[in-house]
Amino acid sequence: MRRGQNSSSTNNPTAGWTKQELMAAVDVSESGGGGRRPGLSPKTFDLIRKAARVKGPSHGGLTWVFSADDVAAMIRCAEGGRFTERGEPVAQAWRKLLSERGVELAPSNRRARSTAPPPE
Repeated sequence: MRRGQNSSSTNNPTAGWTKQELMAAVDVSESGGGGRRPGLSPKTFDLIRKAARVKGPSHGGLTWVFSADDVAAMIRCAEGGRFTERGEPVAQAWRKLLSERGVELAPSNRRARSTAPPPE
């Protein structure tokens, strides 16, 4: 193990979800991905993870396990801020994963965007 690398991540998938599971849970083709394969890109995943200040693998690390608290923090980050377009399908998919294991999050405080033109 080289200096600076962390081997202390939990490798027990029953303790949470792997990076690969979280990326595969999002169906990009439904969210306007333009015919790409289903799943979330590693780049977008890492942008959301880093913005949420969740510790993760330095490179690759598809078997890195994220806890329910980590996923909840990433959901809150994906629902707001600069991820409002890409983050909504991500947050919905990850909320579904949490609810399947009995973890319920409070609903988002984010208001729905209106598609109506502004009043004159």
